[in-house]
Amino acid sequence: MREHVRHAGLRNDRVLLLVESPAWATRARMDQSGILAVVRSLGLAATSVTAKVMPIPASNGDSATVRPPSPRAAQRIRAAAMAVSDPDLRALFLELAALADNPTTK
Repeated sequence: MREHVRHAGLRNDRVLLLVESPAWATRARMDQSGILAVVRSLGLAATSVTAKVMPIPASNGDSATVRPPSPRAAQRIRAAAMAVSDPDLRALFLELAALADNPTTK
């Protein structure tokens, strides 16, 4: 089932799963007791499972194709970078913001 779940989280006492299709949502609901047993074995308190469908987009073979941030988003990313004390993280934020200046860079 792991290959069909995009995200798993715990919200209050509920396990939330984002799955790729309605069939996998049904399967998660049917295996609720098994999922809860695994979650509880990790020391987490959960009483129910909710599965929501979030289709996985088809891969076109080029996973490096990403839309650059908008100029407004880049401005906010730069502002966030200035608020970060970690120099490595700041550099990553600035690198991300720079994609808006040169959108052809992958």
